[in-house]
Amino acid sequence: MIPFLADIDPVFKVLAPRPADWLSILPEIAVAGLSLICLLQAMFLPKALRSLIPITARVGLVLVAIMALTNGPWVQPTDVASFAGLLRQNLPTDGVRMVFLLSALLTSFLAEGFLRERDAAVADYHHVLLVVTAAFMLLAQSNHFVPFFLSLETAAVGLYVLVGYLRRSEASLEAGVKYLVAGGLSSALLLMGIVLVYGALGSVGVADSLNFTQIGKALAAQSVANTVSPLTLTGIALILGGVAFKLGAFPFHTWIPDVYQGAPTPTTAFLGTASKAAGAFTLVLLATGPFAPIAVKLAPLLGVTAVLTLLFGNLGALATTDVKRTLSLSGVSHAGFILAAVTAALVLPGANALGYDVEQVIVIYLLAYVIGTFLTAQALVSLPAIEDHRRPQLALRGLLRRSPLLASALGFGIGSLAGVPPSVGFIAKLLVLMLLVSAKLWWILGAALLGVAISIHYYFSILREAVVRPTDADEELAPLEIPFGTRFLIGALTAASIIGGLFVLFGR
Repeated sequence: MIPFLADIDPVFKVLAPRPADWLSILPEIAVAGLSLICLLQAMFLPKALRSLIPITARVGLVLVAIMALTNGPWVQPTDVASFAGLLRQNLPTDGVRMVFLLSALLTSFLAEGFLRERDAAVADYHHVLLVVTAAFMLLAQSNHFVPFFLSLETAAVGLYVLVGYLRRSEASLEAGVKYLVAGGLSSALLLMGIVLVYGALGSVGVADSLNFTQIGKALAAQSVANTVSPLTLTGIALILGGVAFKLGAFPFHTWIPDVYQGAPTPTTAFLGTASKAAGAFTLVLLATGPFAPIAVKLAPLLGVTAVLTLLFGNLGALATTDVKRTLSLSGVSHAGFILAAVTAALVLPGANALGYDVEQVIVIYLLAYVIGTFLTAQALVSLPAIEDHRRPQLALRGLLRRSPLLASALGFGIGSLAGVPPSVGFIAKLLVLMLLVSAKLWWILGAALLGVAISIHYYFSILREAVVRPTDADEELAPLEIPFGTRFLIGALTAASIIGGLFVLFGR
């Protein structure tokens, strides 16, 4: 027994986490701890003081975001591995960490009043929201399939809860079941792909065929010798299929309209931003990392998927008149833009637009998408509705008369999503188009431009109902009272939608 322990001791000393490793994920630890604090407050605070729970969550998220923006061992300008190679950090992973924190913060603002109106527990929602956020933050830093899969599934289980959170709403419960079934299928695809890659590469002598770095080296050697096995390629295809589900890319997008429509609107906004950001950055992480040696095979696959995602997303949104359903399908088209950027990176390694590399462009695109989505969602949540899952465009008529502020929020949000200059959404789409031009992917560029032209129609049909279409002259429209917090949030996001684009252009 003693010789056995003697053999284990040196290995343990190499693999055991160091203090620097724990410091590198201090923001993630802080968010997880914040979720526990919210849960303890729900257990021990009297009912009259439970309104402090969302405030605690928001203050904590702001403090974590400030910490994540300051220089420290948790911010890495270059690639740094931690936890014996399980995690990897660099500047883009720090950027996508901010996407998750911002999405969670804005979701908290949307959810508090929304849940109170429907007599749903606010504390439990924030606890789950913070757990999902911490899991997504770890997912973006994964350099090994074990933390990758555990983070992804932790986030997925939390999202199942958030989608079906309104227990008195049949639509919410139905959406939760649909998401559970579709999510289980994607997890099965992903896990089967990981097992195939693990077995195929492990059988040829790769020491740890779950480690991204070692997978990349093995694929590079096999690609040069033209010995990449069909089993490995099948595993990679299944992994990318599971990731495409999270991203909402064709043909794994069919669950999105029903789930996004039935889910509570704050959850819909979080799904459309944080979950899509997780899928997008995971795709970048895998395609430009361990799977980069087979870029010649991946680029055509991702390129065709990008074109089909752009077309199916935009054409689907064109055919619906429900606002939540329209925005969910437009999110599919945004996934097409992200796929196009990744394809450009595979065709032309080192491609950049205005000095931004592909990972930075995707972070900028995701931030722009967060701003546009939450501005639009804030306008929807502030409108009275008998059923949250029914948001027809006709219900927007008279919004300008009832609340010019909400109409402005809807206008700036839709403008950013549509890519109207000088919004940050326009700059983000322009950067992706520049990547396609530099990689000479003219066929994807044509599909992207066609998608933008189609999207203008359905985006502005929403604005037309809210701003242009008149109401009956004798119809009484009571003005909407907007709380100060909502006014401040709309003002901040509106300013970000304008100033953000200028900062991206001139901030280099």
